[in-house]
Amino acid sequence: MPERLPDAALRQALAISVDAVICVDAEQRIQFFNDGAARTFGYDEVEILGEPLDRLIPARFRHGHKSHMRRFGESDSGAQRMGERGEIRGLRKDGTEFPAEASIGHIKLPHGHLYSVVLRDVTERREIEEVNTQLVRNLRNAVTARDEMLGVVSHDLRNPVNAVKMLAAAIVRAGDREMVPLDVLQHAGVMQDAAIQMDTLIQDLLDVTRIESGRLQVSPQPVALRALVEGVVETLSPLAHAGEVVLKIECPKRLPKVDADPDRVMQLLSNLIGNGIKYTPRGGSVTISAEAQPEDIKVVVADTGVGISADELPRIFDRFWQSKRTNRSGAGLGLNIARGIVRAHGGRIWVESTEGAGTKVHCTLPRASR
Repeated sequence: MPERLPDAALRQALAISVDAVICVDAEQRIQFFNDGAARTFGYDEVEILGEPLDRLIPARFRHGHKSHMRRFGESDSGAQRMGERGEIRGLRKDGTEFPAEASIGHIKLPHGHLYSVVLRDVTERREIEEVNTQLVRNLRNAVTARDEMLGVVSHDLRNPVNAVKMLAAAIVRAGDREMVPLDVLQHAGVMQDAAIQMDTLIQDLLDVTRIESGRLQVSPQPVALRALVEGVVETLSPLAHAGEVVLKIECPKRLPKVDADPDRVMQLLSNLIGNGIKYTPRGGSVTISAEAQPEDIKVVVADTGVGISADELPRIFDRFWQSKRTNRSGAGLGLNIARGIVRAHGGRIWVESTEGAGTKVHCTLPRASR
């Protein structure tokens, strides 16, 4: 058994404690007031000993505090934390109040109860918490304002962009009938491609805003997933051909249907397959596979591209984030939108990748009941 510390040593430890340590008798008169209490409340020990504890408590709390102390003294509990049902406030010598945390204990002596209080001034911590709370509030307001502005600007841009796209398409169609000079036709083709890219970007910005606000709408219905994969692959084949990337479909012919929004699933697949093409060097491949599971269908888009480093993987679903692995074309919204679409269907999405060894994007979509 270790040797019991002398009472003088314990008293000295209490006296030099940073926290305020105060002892009061049954009449709630102060009998012990350590250095921490003197620094906290501004009283010297000689001027406060024998004084009522009320001098350290704001007037509006005194009646309730006395009742609390009386009930505590009559209870079987030897110690408890104060302020569990409300804030603890202390009163300094100069009349200022401060927030505090406190614990109280009591022992029964032959001449009555002795109460001990350990109290800590938490003013600085509360001020930091208030500053942090305000910073978080300001940040949320800024994000909301940005998203609202993004939504409004994106929406308003669609009309002029669509007008350019339609006019450019009309010129291209006229050129097919040799009604437009070749140079004008070429310029119109460039305008049409740019307008299509701009329209896609605007749609992505609107989708990101909807996802962040929880307003992304999906209209699930039983749909053949393989047919959607084939449609997207057909659309992206020119892009893959230009980059000399082979697209492979490895989906079973009799794959069960998914309960999903076909337009959103095609958008999802376009993002994932398009990313695979973009990050795969010439001579590589992008393989789209699917397998039925008890509750859902798992889709995997695997490329033989440059892969993603371990330090980048945690950020790949962040909006506007772009990998350092190749050129930074695009807005960095594709995977963020893909995740939003998958989650809107109640599915999961995750990525496996090794730098220099390709990437696999896995996602699940719910199986249709029939």
